[in-house]
Amino acid sequence: MITFISRKLKALALRVAGFLSPVRERTYPSVEEALFRAERNDLGAPPVTYAIGDVHGEITLLMRLLQLLPLHPQDTLVFLGDYLDKGEDSLATIRALRRLQRLHPLCVFLRGNHEDAWLECWNGSEFLGAPNMKSARRLWRANRRHMPAEIGYWLEETRLEYEDEFAYYVHAGVLPGKPFEETPAARKMWGPRGFLKSNYDWGKLVVFGHWKLARPLVEPNKICVDTGAYRSGTLTAVRLPDRQIFQAPHISKATPHEEQKALQQRLFS
Repeated sequence: MITFISRKLKALALRVAGFLSPVRERTYPSVEEALFRAERNDLGAPPVTYAIGDVHGEITLLMRLLQLLPLHPQDTLVFLGDYLDKGEDSLATIRALRRLQRLHPLCVFLRGNHEDAWLECWNGSEFLGAPNMKSARRLWRANRRHMPAEIGYWLEETRLEYEDEFAYYVHAGVLPGKPFEETPAARKMWGPRGFLKSNYDWGKLVVFGHWKLARPLVEPNKICVDTGAYRSGTLTAVRLPDRQIFQAPHISKATPHEEQKALQQRLFS
């Protein structure tokens, strides 16, 4: 009995020590390295747009996807929202995106429902708590009930929507049968009813994330590139106007054939 109690006390002491010890800074592939491998300096090529699905903290997948994109300085990167919660490292992901924007200014960051939820807990200078979402509460606890103010300021700068000559970009969709501007902001972030199955023609392609599909949805009127990276291990992007799909599978889930295919896709696209 005494031995059993001693083991319990030792286990409790180790847990307390782990809780009180400083959080170790993890290292990930750098944005500089990803862009060095990806970016080409062919300024004569016509500009294209890459729309990237929900990252949800999967920073390693994000860096691998950036390496795969045959990116030119004149190309635009549109991130479709949901950068936080669920995945590998949410704070490192947002810091990497901030760095990416400094290195490649043609970046657009849309606001997803997770950013919207976190901003509800932001008073303009600090986070007062975590949203009532399991993954958000887990992130809050993992960071000792504190989120750096830099994250809040960055979230404030995210955009509800973006439009270029190729498409209209939004996190979760728009109302079928109505112009883009008639969809309430909340529905654009949280998902309008009937959108996913709608064949309505809005007059321009709608590109979005949010819905966590098993594979990219490519239809005449809309494209979804949220393939649930935090769960599936695959982060997806689409290039416009040619609708070419790019996917970065997690190293541990990628077969040699998949690795070779991804490399060939980058080299010959």
